[in-house]
Amino acid sequence: MKTKILFVERKISSAVSIEKVFRQMAKSLSKENFISSFRQLKYSNGALGTIKNLLLFKKPPADIYHITGHIHYMALVLPKINTILTIHDVGILHLRSGLKRFILKKLLLDLPVGRLKYITAVSEATKKEIVFYTNCDERKIRVIENPLQEHFKATEKKFFDAREPLILQIGTTANKNLANLIKAIAGIKCRLKIIGELDVETVNLLKESRINYKNTMNLNDTEIRKEYEEADMVTFCSTFEGFGLPIIEAQAMLTPVITSDLSPMNEVAGEGAALVNPHDSNEIKAGILRIINDELYRNNLVNHGIQNIKKYRPENVAFKYESLYSELFKIAHIT
Repeated sequence: MKTKILFVERKISSAVSIEKVFRQMAKSLSKENFISSFRQLKYSNGALGTIKNLLLFKKPPADIYHITGHIHYMALVLPKINTILTIHDVGILHLRSGLKRFILKKLLLDLPVGRLKYITAVSEATKKEIVFYTNCDERKIRVIENPLQEHFKATEKKFFDAREPLILQIGTTANKNLANLIKAIAGIKCRLKIIGELDVETVNLLKESRINYKNTMNLNDTEIRKEYEEADMVTFCSTFEGFGLPIIEAQAMLTPVITSDLSPMNEVAGEGAALVNPHDSNEIKAGILRIINDELYRNNLVNHGIQNIKKYRPENVAFKYESLYSELFKIAHIT
């Protein structure tokens, strides 16, 4: 008999990276042993929407419910014995304070983690933060990485433009550290492509620094793949992340990448990225210049990246989830 897995997702929005991750993983689950389906919530994650989701959600029958992320509170209304929650990061605790932070911590972290038997985290860094903030037993948290989406694949790379390289920056939220990147490339002859919404302060800084830049957002899979393909290097010098998908996406597209020497970015990158202190714009600049000027170093990063992405293949990630699903299924039926 096949095990029925129901993936519970947040309401569809422009930010669908989590949903793509799990739909990719589900495609790689054994067709002989598992049946996958998806159910999106009807309401967004605002205060009223959260209440409506909790009160009005009607769960379809399934052997295992898997909450894919950013709607952790759904753990309060799904059966605790056969529900898995994946936590991608606890960034909201870094960005909130006061009463709002207290409420969000209870609703999105303390109560869900305390109620469920199984939690997955996408990195050791995220696992450590969950344990730190909730004081839960670390043995209940399994680390299962995000898979690389199958459309990120390249067999050859265009000629690297060392005279005026095109630098691709993925993301514009505060943790993406765009201000320090701008300071780092000021004075370097290059072009900067930024994917994500820019605020007025960042636009002003780009103009003051005389950066040759272009900005775009809301790209589909084909468009984002083309951006990686055309870029000479990718910058991802975040101050904190739950995982860091752009690192392995760049590696799959044979594009040199520079990222933070912080967990989990350094673990995700392996030896396939230039690692720098994200809080030091001079160190970011030095890393970028080395990629531009040192062809042997640049090629080594790409070659190490090719080896690194093997562990993020969807079938490898799916195998880890299959083991967890099978374990949970046995426990649920014994109970």
